[in-house]
Amino acid sequence: MSMLILATQTASARAGQRLALAQASAAAQGFGGPQRFDWAGGSAWLYPTPAQATGSGCAVRLGQRFAVAVGAFHWRGLGSTAALTRLLQRDDAVQAWPWDQISGACCMLLGRDDGVWLVGDALGLMKVYEVEGGGLISTSMLACCAALDRVAVASSLQAQQYVLLGASHGLQTAIAGIRLVDPTDARNLVSGQAIKLHAPQRLLGRAGRGAPTSPAEAVAAVSAEITAEFTQLRQAHGPNIGMALSGGFDSRLLLAALDGIGVRPDLFVYGRPQDDDVAVAVGLAERLGLPMDALDKSRAGRDLAPLDPAKIESNLHFFDGLPVDGVFDRGCDQASRLKQVQAGRLNLNGGGGEILRNFFYLPGGAYTAVDLFSVFYAGWLDSVFLAPEQRQAFVASVQDEILAVLGREGGSPQARRQPLQRAEVELVYTLFRLRYWMGCNNSLFARQGAFMTPLVTPGLVALAAAVPLAWKEYGRLEAAVITQLSPRVAAGPSSYGFDFSAGPPWQHRRKTDLTRWRPVGLRRHSYRLQKALGRLPSPQASNEWCEALGAGPCADWLNPAALTSLDQVNRLMTLQALLALQRR
Repeated sequence: MSMLILATQTASARAGQRLALAQASAAAQGFGGPQRFDWAGGSAWLYPTPAQATGSGCAVRLGQRFAVAVGAFHWRGLGSTAALTRLLQRDDAVQAWPWDQISGACCMLLGRDDGVWLVGDALGLMKVYEVEGGGLISTSMLACCAALDRVAVASSLQAQQYVLLGASHGLQTAIAGIRLVDPTDARNLVSGQAIKLHAPQRLLGRAGRGAPTSPAEAVAAVSAEITAEFTQLRQAHGPNIGMALSGGFDSRLLLAALDGIGVRPDLFVYGRPQDDDVAVAVGLAERLGLPMDALDKSRAGRDLAPLDPAKIESNLHFFDGLPVDGVFDRGCDQASRLKQVQAGRLNLNGGGGEILRNFFYLPGGAYTAVDLFSVFYAGWLDSVFLAPEQRQAFVASVQDEILAVLGREGGSPQARRQPLQRAEVELVYTLFRLRYWMGCNNSLFARQGAFMTPLVTPGLVALAAAVPLAWKEYGRLEAAVITQLSPRVAAGPSSYGFDFSAGPPWQHRRKTDLTRWRPVGLRRHSYRLQKALGRLPSPQASNEWCEALGAGPCADWLNPAALTSLDQVNRLMTLQALLALQRR
């Protein structure tokens, strides 16, 4: 996405210092040569993608108007620059623009006669940060960290969410004083006006209209929606496309959609040769005659130099501070991301395809924010918190944020136990899980080139929320859509143990039901039960990690001895490394 820095307060000396610090951070991250855009009371700098002739940032000037965009997107078959030009030529109000027709994760800055508008994509999948009270906004968290008026410190609740859940959820970040710009708003940077542009009621309204009346109609409608999306994607971005392939549903759906419109993508697979995902992906690529690049990251990592403080700092700059997977990696992650977008290639990922399945593994019926938290966001031990009050605040904050993305009021036990509509339950996956977890990954991946998750568009999200849950069970809807789009891609083995073109057999359905029918209350305590049975590991940071950081995992925000995965340890130490970097 390249990088965008906005200064909305330019008169004071302190504002100038903040801007200089943010720009110095951009340089440290490898960004340079920005374009500048000015308006009364503010300025913007768009930095191009490093080492990429064609990245995913673009800008347009039309007389006194200008438009800047970061992220890869398209509209009606027009690529980012052409779409931005066509949109900027419109004279109607910003809220009347066809936002639900624009695909991709993006942020736009629109200089028009009625002000300078900051607008994000309809699903909020692009991260934009702001320094509270500081008049500085950026697509880079590190740039905002550099512009803080004080030494960066952790915001405990959001720091706990980042470590335990993989991302902070809500507008507050893991760093005190840095917030996300509300992705549902269009903000006028001249007047200060904010318009609720992407309210969840828009998706709920679309989900309530024209729902399919039979499984066959659902397969046809979803297939048609995906075919139309991928046809426009190819028209907008061309055939130079790559994608990661595994043995699961979503990447197979992605490949089937491309195959159905005649695109032959470059394929990547990650894992050991003996892994099921790798064997399935390599076998499918060979059968279809598609190029495949298989990378065993664990083996490649052994051949790289051990981590040291300089590499940790380099990783923090590359990943903008707090990636989902942490920064304690010798370089495999960085190399693979750069390789996938080299030479201007558009890299696609099947993330979000779970909208076509029963993501929460819950039977049909009414559920609450408490229920959804219990089945998916309670994967930790009580002892990870330093006090019961800390745990209670954590639980309440996540449940309240679930309600917030649906436009509901939280803040009380009664609100958290209020039943949700089934369409709302389905939209929690997109507006909560994908917005804050996958959106973080999308934003970071796109820093170095063009990247999209095309199975998550406003139209497909609304359609999927309208499909009766029973038709999604066991992945049968998604398997049928894969077969509809490309029978030859659907055929053959999968890591689920069955051929998608044949549909899920009884063995797969029985295995799924063991989770689906497990009581919600019991699922909340599954980690505690596993620990009691001795089945839960106690991950330890390696000596290499501790030496590179100069310390072991700290206990300021939680108890590191109670963490349950090495990923959590990585994220905890990543947050420590980020704070240490900001203190220098």
